[in-house]
Amino acid sequence: MSLSKLELKLRVEAKINEIKAQMGTLAADATGETQKRKQQLETRLKDAEAELKGGWEKITDQAASKLNEWLKR
Repeated sequence: MSLSKLELKLRVEAKINEIKAQMGTLAADATGETQKRKQQLETRLKDAEAELKGGWEKITDQAASKLNEWLKR
């Protein structure tokens, strides 16, 4: 794996962990607005997982580009 893809992997994994932590915090609150935010976070995780379905070793440049855009959101 190239250095740039290794860096991307670390950044994506950190962001995924951050999102999961946010979702854990939101899980205790059942208000509509909180549930909407939780759904948005779940969608973000699914977007990342879709790009990583082949694993990090097989990630394409196109998928890497999409993940970089995902990190910016």
